[in-house]
Amino acid sequence: MNAPDPPLPRTEKRKFFELCLAEPFRLFFPVGVLIGIAGVSLWPLFFTGIHKFYPGVMHARLMTQGFMGAFVIGFLGTAGPRLTGTPHFSRSEFWTFLTLLAAIVGLHIGQRYFIGDLLFLALLLLFAGRMGWRFSRRTDLPPPSFALVAFGFLNAIIGTVLLLVSAMGNGFPGGAHLGSLLLNQGFVLYLVLGIGGFLLPRFLILPAKPELPDTPELSAPWMRRALFAAGIGAALLASFVIEAFTAAPRVAGVVRLVATAVFLGAEIPAHLSAAPPVTITRNLRLALVLLVLGLLLPVLWPWQRLAGLHLVFIGGFTLITFTVATRVVLGHSGQGHLFAQPLPFLRSAAALLLIAAVLRVIGDFLPAARGTLLNLASYFWMLAAAIWSWRVLPKVRCADPES
Repeated sequence: MNAPDPPLPRTEKRKFFELCLAEPFRLFFPVGVLIGIAGVSLWPLFFTGIHKFYPGVMHARLMTQGFMGAFVIGFLGTAGPRLTGTPHFSRSEFWTFLTLLAAIVGLHIGQRYFIGDLLFLALLLLFAGRMGWRFSRRTDLPPPSFALVAFGFLNAIIGTVLLLVSAMGNGFPGGAHLGSLLLNQGFVLYLVLGIGGFLLPRFLILPAKPELPDTPELSAPWMRRALFAAGIGAALLASFVIEAFTAAPRVAGVVRLVATAVFLGAEIPAHLSAAPPVTITRNLRLALVLLVLGLLLPVLWPWQRLAGLHLVFIGGFTLITFTVATRVVLGHSGQGHLFAQPLPFLRSAAALLLIAAVLRVIGDFLPAARGTLLNLASYFWMLAAAIWSWRVLPKVRCADPES
C-alpha cells in the first residue's frame, strides 16, 4: 500500500492554485467527486430513515448540476482555451465558477431548489459567455463535434428556465417535464457525445478522418462535420419534445437511440479500434455499450424510463467520466506512460459501477426489493468513486514536468 502524500507547504499551495487557473480540472474534479458521493448517499440516508423526505429532486440536481457540472467545467475550462488558442481562466473567472458551484450544491442540499436552479442558470450563462468570448477570439478552431457541446449548454439553459418558470406557476403544460428532460438527460448526453467525438477516437486509435485545415476560419470540411453534429443535436432535441408533449415514449426512445447510434457509428466506431486492449480502452468500449443499452431499454420497456436513464448515467456517463478523467490527470501530471498499463484501480471502479448499474436497473423491475437494491447500488457507486479518488486525485497536485 502506498503511503499517503504529505500536505502541501504554503508556497506549494500557492503554486497549486496558480496551476489550477490554467488547468482547473485539478480542483473541479475532486470537488465533483465529493458532490457525487453526497448525491448518491441520499438513498441510503432515506431508506434507513435518517432523511424523512424522498430525495429524488435533490439527487437529480446534485448529480447533474453538481457532479457532472464540476467535471464539465474542469474539463472544458482546461481544454477550451487550449483548443481555441486563447487565455486560460483568470482568477476572477476561476473563483466565480467555483463559488457558484458550491452555492448551488449548498442550496440544493438545503432544499432551496428554486434559488439553486437560478444560480445554476447564472453559472451556465457566465461559463458559456466566457467560452463564447474565447471562441470569438480564437487562433484555432475547436473540434466540429463541439457543436453538440453548444447544444448541451443550450439544453441546460432552456431546461433550467422552464423549471424556474414552472416553479412560479406560470409554466405551460408539459413545460416542467420538458425542462427536466433537457436538464437531466440532454445536458449530459450532448456533452458526452460532443466531447467524446473529439477525445475517444484518439484514445481508441480509430481510423483517421481527413485532416481539417489548420486555420481559425470556418472551412467547408469543418462546417460539414459541425453541421452533421448539429443535425444529431436537433434529432435528440426532437426526441425530448416528443417525450414531453405526446403519448409516444417509445417513438421518443427510438429517435434518441437512432440519433446516438448514428453519431457513434460515424464519429466513434469503437469496433474499428486499433488500440491495445488495456484498461482505459476496455472501459471506454464497455461504457459505450452500456450507453446504447440504456437508450435501448425505454424502447423495449417504455414504462421503465428511469431504469434506462440510470443505466445510461451510471454505466455510460459515470464510467466515461472517470476513465477520461484518469487519462486527463495522468497526462497532465507527467505520467502518460501509464496509459497503456494495466490499471487495477480503474478496472475495479469499472466493475463496481457495472454492478451498481445492474442493481439500480433491477430495482425498478422488483418494487418489493427496490429500497435494498438502491441502497446496494449506492454503496457500490460510492466505493467505486472512493477507489478511483484514492489512486487518481492525489496526482492533481503534480505538474507536468514537460509543460
